[in-house]
Parts: sequence; structure tokens; C-alpha cells
Amino acid sequence: MAASNVKRGTERPPSAWPALRRRPALLALGACGALAGAPAAQAGPPYLTGVVDDGESQVIEMPRLPGAWQRRVAWLAPEGATVAAGEVVVRLDKGDLVATAETAEMDLERRRLEARRADAETALAVLDAEKAVVEAESEVRLARIDAEVPAAATRQLDHDNAQLQLGVAEHALERATAALADQRAARQGALALAEMREATAQAHHERMRQAIERTEIPADRRGVFVHSESKFTGNKVFAGETLQPTAQIAKVTSGAALRFRFWAHEADIRALPIGTDLLVAPDALPQTTLRARVRWTSKQAATRSEWSDGGYFEVLAEPLADVPPTLTPGMAVFAELGP
Repeated sequence: MAASNVKRGTERPPSAWPALRRRPALLALGACGALAGAPAAQAGPPYLTGVVDDGESQVIEMPRLPGAWQRRVAWLAPEGATVAAGEVVVRLDKGDLVATAETAEMDLERRRLEARRADAETALAVLDAEKAVVEAESEVRLARIDAEVPAAATRQLDHDNAQLQLGVAEHALERATAALADQRAARQGALALAEMREATAQAHHERMRQAIERTEIPADRRGVFVHSESKFTGNKVFAGETLQPTAQIAKVTSGAALRFRFWAHEADIRALPIGTDLLVAPDALPQTTLRARVRWTSKQAATRSEWSDGGYFEVLAEPLADVPPTLTPGMAVFAELGP
């Protein structure tokens, strides 16, 4: 059967399998790891349903974006499509991100204008203070000329007045120098505050720009695009669905490390310890049987409302031989205990 006829995402609940089902185990032989029609020892329950998985696939999750806690998936690449590295495979609804980014851009421009105005205003204040110091220094020099005239060469009243004017001029110079220092300190503080506000606005604007860019998620490798299942409904994620951050949306599988992902009913999980051998067969290619070994099981059961009210544990199994090229990620498979 051609790989193009293989159905994806059609896994069936274990409860739907015949209770007394027995199927001949076909040992994995040759490069494909399987042979049709080669009888072996009998296998048995529990029966598992799952999919072919890629252990080195790109997992695409809902990113954490500013604004709404949940976000809608606007578009997904077709499931089963071969995508190239860099190709956009998921688009998210931008929602209020565009409006928020525009507001952030206007706020950034306002902060930049405020920073330039603060620079000009404080520079002018410092220039005025420097001018006042120069004028005060000039007054001191003039007053000192008059004060240096000997008392014997002029009237005592004029001498005392010159000394008084010198003291007044020197005091004015001290005040002007202190005012200049205050203006320079005020300028530094105003510029630092303006720069901080501008940097904050710049960071917010950049954050919103990056958030908008993250609404388009590209593939980071060449591979097959597979829609993930919602852990709440058990159904495939679809365009238009709203998901919370970190929820898995899809995968880009390269087929470099194929394995099997199963769901075991809580009543059967004790029969599936780590190291258990399984016989796995694709739903679309039931004559192809592979041996696999359980490598990991989840610690907590999850509900699958579309199957039953019971809980289901996740089970990962690795094939013990090369996987045939007819098996591709996303293909539905079933399994039973190996002999």
C-alpha cells in the first residue's frame, strides 16, 4: 500500500479492540524490520493505540505573548505537508498586539521628544549659570581694583565702601558658582531620567515588535508537518482553536528518530513496566509488524473524554529494528504485548 494512502491521526481507543483478540506476531527482519505473513508466538492484551512519533522533531508550542492569556491559532500548514526550513507553518491571531505596538511606538516618540527637550532646557540653564559666574568673576575683579587702593590715598569712607563692595562681589561669585554646580547636577539628573524613560519605552516597543513577529512560527528544519492533539479534547489542533501558553500546536518531523507514542488505560498500565516488549502494527498496514520496547511512561493519567471516562497514561516505545520507510510520523498504530 502506498504511503500516500496512509491515514493520520485516526487512532482508536483501546476499549474498542476485541477483548479476546489474538494476532500472529511478525518478527522484524531485514532493513524494513518487518515481514508479512511470518508466524510467531502469540501475543496478548493489554492492547494499545497510538501514533508514530519522531523523537527529534521540532515541537511548536503556543508562545507566551503580551496581552491576552490565550490566543487563537489563525492558520496551520496542511497536515502531512513537506515543509522547508524557514517556511512559516503556524500563524497566530495578532489580536490587540498591533494596536498595543502602535501605542508603544507613539509613546517612544513622545519619550524621545521629552529627552531632547530636557537636554535643550537643561543645557540653556547651565549656559545661563555659566554666564552668571563669568559676570560675577568680572565684578570681583573690578571690586578688587578699588579695594586695593591704600587707605591713605583716599577717603576712609571710600576705602570702607570699596572693601564692602569687594565682599559683596565675592559672595555673589560664591552663589553663582554654587548655582552653576546645582544646574549641572540637575542637568545630569534630568538627562538620566529622560534616558531611562526613553529606554523603557524602547524596550516596550521592541517587546511588542518581537511579539508580533512571534505570531508567525517557521519550521527550523525540513520535514513533515503534523498537527498535535489537544490534551483537553484528544482531537487534532485546528485553525481557529484557542490555546493557552505552552500548549502544543504541531510538530515538524524529520524521521531521523522514529518511535511510538501510545495511550494505555489506567487499568492496564501496571502490565507495561519499563522494558516491556510490544508488537506494533500500523492501522493502514496491519500485515507489517514491528517489535518495540517500552522506554518511558507518564506518571499521571490524563482524561480522554472522546474514549471513556477513565484515565490514560502516555507510553513511549522505541523500535528494536529499523523502521520501514512506509511508516511516517503521525501514522496511527496499535500494539499488544510481545510473546
